[in-house]
Amino acid sequence: MLRFLLQDNEEQFRQIKTIIQRKNCYVTLEVLAEVCYVLEGVYQVTREDISNIFHKLNYDMIILHADILLRGLEIFDKTPKLDFVDCLLYGYKWEKGVNIVTFDQKLQKRLDDVFLQ
Repeated sequence: MLRFLLQDNEEQFRQIKTIIQRKNCYVTLEVLAEVCYVLEGVYQVTREDISNIFHKLNYDMIILHADILLRGLEIFDKTPKLDFVDCLLYGYKWEKGVNIVTFDQKLQKRLDDVFLQ
């Protein structure tokens, strides 16, 4: 995924591009979480740019649980105190009605605040 986005290895980029063009590519939220971590931490890509990248990927390939991703992206670039995985939790809660249980009081407050908006 990173080779496709960064295009820093021509051979690997071509390979993944071919797979994507055949619509034979499924991506999990866990993979996107890792991609986000690397883009943000190593390459200093902004949250807004990551959000835009992930929206575009949703048109290029099949993202498993895309509804959860898209809901989480609604707050990702607007809520810097929530990391990407926390935003996915918001997506699970909103889209699937999953009750998020955490002992992290700050996270719980942030998630509650987002739902009250």
